Amino acid sequence: MYKLFLCLRYLRSRVIAYFAVLGVALCVAMMLIAISVMDGFLRKIELAAKGLFGDIVVESTSLTGLGLYDEFAAELNWEMPELKASPFIITYGILRVPNYDYRTMIQIAGIRLPGRADVSDFEEGLFVQAGRAQPTWTPSIEQMQQAVRRDAEEIRAILDREQAAAVDGKLPAAKAELVRRLRDALSFHFQAEGQLLVARDLAGELGAARAKLDEAIAAGQDAAAIEQLQLQVDELTERSGLLGPEDRAILGLGIGGLSFRTDQGETIRKLLPSFKVNLVLAPLGRRLSATEVTPNQQNFTVVDDCRTDVASIDSEIVYIPFETLQRLNNMTAEYSADDPQRVVIPARCSQIHVKVPGQADERALEQTRLRVEALWRKFHAAHPEASSGNVDVLTWRQRQANVVGPIEKQRTLTMIMFGIISLVAVVLIFVIFYMIVFQKTKDIGVLKAIGASSGGVAWIFLLYGAAVGLVGSILGTVGGYYFVRYINPIQDWVDRVFGFRVWSREVFMFEKIPNEVDPANVVGIVIAAIAAGLVGALIPAYRAARMQPVEALRYE
Repeated sequence: MYKLFLCLRYLRSRVIAYFAVLGVALCVAMMLIAISVMDGFLRKIELAAKGLFGDIVVESTSLTGLGLYDEFAAELNWEMPELKASPFIITYGILRVPNYDYRTMIQIAGIRLPGRADVSDFEEGLFVQAGRAQPTWTPSIEQMQQAVRRDAEEIRAILDREQAAAVDGKLPAAKAELVRRLRDALSFHFQAEGQLLVARDLAGELGAARAKLDEAIAAGQDAAAIEQLQLQVDELTERSGLLGPEDRAILGLGIGGLSFRTDQGETIRKLLPSFKVNLVLAPLGRRLSATEVTPNQQNFTVVDDCRTDVASIDSEIVYIPFETLQRLNNMTAEYSADDPQRVVIPARCSQIHVKVPGQADERALEQTRLRVEALWRKFHAAHPEASSGNVDVLTWRQRQANVVGPIEKQRTLTMIMFGIISLVAVVLIFVIFYMIVFQKTKDIGVLKAIGASSGGVAWIFLLYGAAVGLVGSILGTVGGYYFVRYINPIQDWVDRVFGFRVWSREVFMFEKIPNEVDPANVVGIVIAAIAAGLVGALIPAYRAARMQPVEALRYE
């Protein structure tokens, strides 16, 4: 009992020990902040990868892709009913905006809706259909209007905020440029609202015209009548601005020139639902020579946009209907010239994405991957036409190893560097405790003279070191937690007061600095801090234990 009493007494009375506590607290806070931010980076990349690819990817290494994908998905569902699968096409192309001098290279993804939501988190990042469990290519006009109006109101609020910074009616050059861009974005919103109003007014007439066309086709009317009705439907569709479901697109939120971000991190949209885009791509789904490749192009109506919070994904991708991209990329089925009913080459996709229910750990996911791979080998043996090239079956982590791997290495390197720096806490505790033992020589002699054992004296200082580590870790954890939790407002305050910004929201791949703390990291760091206190106190405790009572009492 006397050990604990003396330990607490020394902790309260020795001012020099406060420096050791402060050193531990700073090291703990520093480690917690660095690890939390790096883990946040990695977590966002991982979530984005899983959201894009699902848990397991069956991928052809050839541009010709995978055939019989629906048949394989059905067999997969038969063998493992808990799994969900969906085909996916990915290729490259050029995005153009009619009536504007704009073009950029992008990736074009062909997806099925709402099936896409079964294998990924696609629906969570949508703008118009946010939170809708079963997103489609045909959101209602009212949904699109509400989204455009809501976004316009947010831009007006940002515009008012920026204009309030004017001094004597004048804005700094950077603010003036931002105000100009915000007003330009509002003009795009006005155009979208106007086009959606036209589409709403024509919706009834267009629906009736399509119904008449369907009836005429079903009744087998003459070609001239059907052609006339088709021309009427096409003319109304063109006026409404909303092309059919097979000609609609969802943009990645972040494509350069179609949106921008303010210095406060807000994303400002310019291309909105109802706008048209033109996609141009080389149809590489068949084995053709370079001279035989004629680019395909088609207009699409934008009906939504999607964000994963990772700029490297959002800035490069446009989603269109699976069957449409299949046709544009020459991946549709090929039939025999002699027998138009006989399929020579089945329709193909680039990948099959598989969703594993629940939060499977890496080991369980790897076991499922092996089962899926074995099933594909068996399926391919029975249906060799399913693929003419090699096929890889990978987990989402293996598929994104070139992205996730370097970040994991950076995190490990950061932890090692800060761990080495944190050794200063051990040295600091050692120096301070050595001085305390030096100053408390007489006290140690008295304790030994009245019967305290060497082990008991050593435990006083070991407990003292553990207490310093515990108190320092508690203070450091609290400080580090609140710093991470409010790291974005802190940066905004530093920017306002000193004009210095470490994290530029216009440049980095995430809109905000990751600000979540993992409890497992907290526990690990606290244990390490207490261990550091014990290690720092070890040699001073040993010296105190080795003292002889007579020599200690003669010291003063």
